[in-house]
Parts: sequence; C-alpha cells; structure tokens
Amino acid sequence: MEDQDAPSEMHPRVGFTRDGPVVSALAGLDRALSHFPGHRLFTVLAIDWSSNENRRIYTSARETYPCGGSKPLQRDSQYFEEVIKAGRTRFCLDRDACRHAFPDFELLERLGCESAVNVPIRDGGATIGSLNLLHESGWYRRDMESALIPFARAAVPILLRNLHQE
Repeated sequence: MEDQDAPSEMHPRVGFTRDGPVVSALAGLDRALSHFPGHRLFTVLAIDWSSNENRRIYTSARETYPCGGSKPLQRDSQYFEEVIKAGRTRFCLDRDACRHAFPDFELLERLGCESAVNVPIRDGGATIGSLNLLHESGWYRRDMESALIPFARAAVPILLRNLHQE
C-alpha cells in the first residue's frame, strides 16, 4: 500500500531482512567504505512507506546499534528534505551538527560518532534508502561526496533485491 503523502517519485516501500545475500552484499560495501573514507559506524536505511519509517537493514555494529531498528520519517526534518526528497548527500561535520540531526545522538556519541554523512540511494530519480557513515568529529569533508556516490549506486540493486525478497 502506497503512502498517499509520499512524493510520487519515491518507491512505496523497501523491505528489510536480517541475513542472506542482501546482508552479504552490504557487508562488502561496509568493508570497502571502512578503507575510504572510513567509519566507526556504517548503516544502511531503507524507506518503508507502508509504515512511514526508515528501517535499518544493515549495521556494522550489530550488538550496540542492531539491524531491524527503525526511525519514523519526519517530513519536516533536514534529512527528509535533503536526502529523501531532494536526493542530496547530507554532511554533519561536527558534534553540534550531529546533536541537532540525530534523535539518538547520545547513543551515537557513546559509540564515538560525532560526524556523519548520509548518502541517498536512488533508483529512477527516487530515494529508496541511504548509506550512513559516522565517525569522530571532523572526519568527513564535503569533497568526499563524489567518491561516495558510486557506493550508493552499487547499493541500488541490493535494496531492490531486498524489496523483492519479501
């Protein structure tokens, strides 16, 4: 069932799974991204319009930030406007930006994550999820964006396969 308030260019729903080929493929992206630009935490979120949520379908920290968690889509948030609606990469370059951006910042801070980059995963002009890399304050720079886009493109068939596994 498609969310009537979802912009028409967005996929109605992307499901999630906790294991199997989807997670294996995302683990490959995790390993590559750990080399450049690096991360303390890497997650992949998939949009589920039927429940109006972003679902965590992959995490590099299974014990402390487990897979299967979800966050409500907040249509008035900077994340929704920039990443989901406009399809632009969002940078949170320091602790203050992360504190403002993430409702669960206290947990992220305990994990040593005080900067972040959210890269939209887009299919046919629609955002279907995001790659989310977090690290110490000041780790990420805006000039890293062009190197991150190919990883988001590589994630498209992975998320679409995840959708069709449901």
